[in-house]
Amino acid sequence: MSLNDLIRWQSLKTRVTLLSLAVFVIGLWVLAFYGSRVLRDEMETMLGDQQFSAVSALAVEIDHALDDRLNALDSVAATIDPVVLGNATVLQTLLEHRPVLRNFFNGGVVAHRLDGTAVAEVPLGAGRIGVNYMNIDAVAAALKEGRSTIGEPVMGKKLQAPVFGMVAPIRDAQGKVIGALSGVTNLGKPGFLDKIARSHYGKSGGYMLVDRRQRLVIAATDERLRMATLPAPGVVSLVDRFVQGYEGTGIAVNPLGVEVLGSARGVPAADWYVAVALPVKEAFAPIRAMQERMLLAAILLTVLVGVLTRWILQRQLSPLLDAVTALGTLPDRDQAPLPLPVARQDEIGELIGGFNRLLETLAKREATLRASEECYRSFFEASPDAILVHQHDIVVFANDAAAHALQYGSAAMLIGRDWHELIVPEDWPITEKRVASLMRGETSQVPPLERRHLTFDGRIVSLEGTGALVIFGGQPAVLMVVRDITLRKATEAQRLADARQQRDALVREVHHRIKNNLQSVAGLLQRELGKFVELDPRLETAISQVRAIAVVHGLQSSNPDEAVRLCDSVRNICKTVAELSQRPVEFDIEGEQTIFRPVRIENDEAVPVALVLNELILNAVKHSPEDSPAPTVSLNADGSSARIVIRNAVRGGPGFDIDTGRGLGTGLRLVRSLLPDHGAQLQHQLDATGVMLTTLKLTHPVVGRILDNTLD
Repeated sequence: MSLNDLIRWQSLKTRVTLLSLAVFVIGLWVLAFYGSRVLRDEMETMLGDQQFSAVSALAVEIDHALDDRLNALDSVAATIDPVVLGNATVLQTLLEHRPVLRNFFNGGVVAHRLDGTAVAEVPLGAGRIGVNYMNIDAVAAALKEGRSTIGEPVMGKKLQAPVFGMVAPIRDAQGKVIGALSGVTNLGKPGFLDKIARSHYGKSGGYMLVDRRQRLVIAATDERLRMATLPAPGVVSLVDRFVQGYEGTGIAVNPLGVEVLGSARGVPAADWYVAVALPVKEAFAPIRAMQERMLLAAILLTVLVGVLTRWILQRQLSPLLDAVTALGTLPDRDQAPLPLPVARQDEIGELIGGFNRLLETLAKREATLRASEECYRSFFEASPDAILVHQHDIVVFANDAAAHALQYGSAAMLIGRDWHELIVPEDWPITEKRVASLMRGETSQVPPLERRHLTFDGRIVSLEGTGALVIFGGQPAVLMVVRDITLRKATEAQRLADARQQRDALVREVHHRIKNNLQSVAGLLQRELGKFVELDPRLETAISQVRAIAVVHGLQSSNPDEAVRLCDSVRNICKTVAELSQRPVEFDIEGEQTIFRPVRIENDEAVPVALVLNELILNAVKHSPEDSPAPTVSLNADGSSARIVIRNAVRGGPGFDIDTGRGLGTGLRLVRSLLPDHGAQLQHQLDATGVMLTTLKLTHPVVGRILDNTLD
């Protein structure tokens, strides 16, 4: 062996050694990094779950404590009537004999008149009697809106300490708010929130109770944080998410520059949340120790593998040097390759012998394969349609048109991908069914299949394609030929949208014209009604019925795709009846301030329901004495039905029947004939003062949608 051959041999051994060592080291370090990363993620998930469970238990406990205190206030408020509220001595005695209030509220209990002035307190002597608390939001909400409320933490007027109150309304026998009862929790004294201050999480972690509305810390393990304000929005993103209602776990850097693992859980009874934070350094201390041990092991294995690889290569690869030298003397590729020398009959010798036989076979096939490949590629590359071939779900061939259709840089980027990566998951079942049919050899004529494909940048395009069973590389494969139909789909969608818009405009116009025509008819009848000396009740009823139908068509003309809103229908009918009869009709929606979902009447039942409501309201106006209060119509829902209650001063005369309404005129016979067979129920009853209550209960299928116990 010459000096040059020796140098080349040493260079080869060095390169192979370094390459093998690099492959091993890279694999080892990648595995170590991946293992530590996975372990950290799993530990973060586990610690987050444990931390969230702990804060959830504390949040539930606080929520139950708040509920117990609100229920106690409601119970005591229910025992206070106008007589007790008006007698300060009796009221003071009543509050002093309710030990549950003293146990629940360490800041005392205060009773307020309707104007917000305190008239009694427990314990007596705190100086709150005579002070007006109407400027406190919770007190104002209870007195003005009749809601039991948990107030925001504030500085007490008399206690001069951070406090928060819970207020329940006091009502008379008719349910009217006449005062309020408030319980005060002094955050400066021991109370039910002390568990947060006494609790620690881990060695250096702690809890906080936060008011979302004020971004204010109500209680905390760290006493310095009590009544402290959270960082401004945008400073700590995890805190902003907790304030916005997120419940879960995350990692953030606190204002002190310490990275912490934080979890939060809301307190439903108030707009608060309980949070717990643990420094990441403490949480992931075991992970860091394990990473250090893995680093030391990786270094030792790297050194050991390098020495062993060098020794093995030097011993085993000597024959390959001779083979490389012989390959360097082979003639140009235009000539037939010569067989390589075999130095010894071992594994490498067998490898070289097999290579020699392969050279002989390849020399015979090379020319044929080259011509076949050129023909094959020119055919598929020239196709304007995207062509893909996949075996066992893996793409083994793709032309440039396929790369262009799916926005890949080249066809080579598609090779080796699973075809599931190229199609949206919703279209996998039908595609798998088609592939299975082709693999079974079912070659019957099938229409092109439309599917949604995913491009390289994540967009969705609609492609239409066909498939066929082919032989690729000696094995069955599926050939897919697809064509982009995105433009065609967009055109079809635009046509449908235009047609829908024209239809909606036509339906709106029809309803609008019907409404106008009915209003014209009502106007003509109204003019005829004015010619009579005595009012003709039949003509007045007919005018009211025509107007009720016009109301329905007027509401349907606003949005043809939606059912009629029940509150709009009742409100407008009350208005038309009041205008026709020249007598006021009051209309009220119970719980109007919490409404955010509509109650709707199906279009098929809208006109009968409107006529029924018109007859009931008109009947109430006709048969109420003129000196009686104006009839009232109230609307409410209980989660599964809608109720319209009509109150009027109708007195029962001869032949009066409270169950059937007999004796109130012929209008109720028309009502019962128009009442839907299913989903509608009519009831009559008299209250203690003799006022007639007519209740129309509507359920499915008359009512189209009632959600979350709310009305529109």
